[in-house]
Amino acid sequence: MNKTKAIGFPLLMLLSFISTITFAQKEVEEVKKDRKQNQYILLGSNFVANVKSRDAAFSPLTYSGVGIGASGGYLNTSDHFEFLIDGGFNFGLMYTDLSGSTDTGGNIYYTIPVHTHALWKINPVFRGTKGASLKLGGAIDFLGNYRGNFSYTNSALNFEYITGFGLGGQLEWDVSIGKTGKFFRKRDRDLTFLWSISLPLMGSYMRPSYNTISDFTTGANFLSGGGQQEFAFIGKLVQFQSRLEMYYKLHNLNAFRLQYEWKYYAVNEGSSGTSKGAYHRLGLAFMFNVTGNKK
Repeated sequence: MNKTKAIGFPLLMLLSFISTITFAQKEVEEVKKDRKQNQYILLGSNFVANVKSRDAAFSPLTYSGVGIGASGGYLNTSDHFEFLIDGGFNFGLMYTDLSGSTDTGGNIYYTIPVHTHALWKINPVFRGTKGASLKLGGAIDFLGNYRGNFSYTNSALNFEYITGFGLGGQLEWDVSIGKTGKFFRKRDRDLTFLWSISLPLMGSYMRPSYNTISDFTTGANFLSGGGQQEFAFIGKLVQFQSRLEMYYKLHNLNAFRLQYEWKYYAVNEGSSGTSKGAYHRLGLAFMFNVTGNKK
């Protein structure tokens, strides 16, 4: 890729991101009069129940493990529109079936996922179902993966930076449980169940482009070289994200979010190999209502 394209692709992505944010902000202003609109600041922690990674350009082995992390974001939601930017940080250790024999060390990993979407309600869908709705729109997904296994000299460090632009959708169902005076139902409860997905159709990625020897006198100390930005469509670059969430709304207008997220990615570089991975993550976040609007 020449220098012009290397600069042009990130600039195009940045301009697209700014356009999406600007358009979403206009929609936010238009729905401010909606009495059911709420804005939240989200802060939480995550547990990565399972993470897998295989980078064929460096090793034929598949690594798997667990991890922990934290998350934060901003949510603006109403009956007709939703804007979300949600990011996080996961880290932990992954191992192979050969751990303890030829593979003497664990693979340290760090993952930085960021998801943004702007969704609009599709009125004809679920019109006859109380509390249910479908929202469709656009989504932007960023994923930064870093891995280090220092038992391997020539592939001790590798990474991917992946940015994708595509489609987003969300099924939403609001449930109200009235109070009965019994043990767990002395007060009414308001819950929201959501299933959201995003599928980028195009984007850019960066991968290590070469290995080099830092000390030619000994032939040791292999280092991963820096990569260059590449533009790709779906097929060469794959990202898919699915989330199941439940909001437990408190009477002080705040809420808790319980979340299960599955994310898959793949970068198919042809002769230089394929890098792919996935994780299953559980998260609990507190949602601070910064609007103050009651239903």
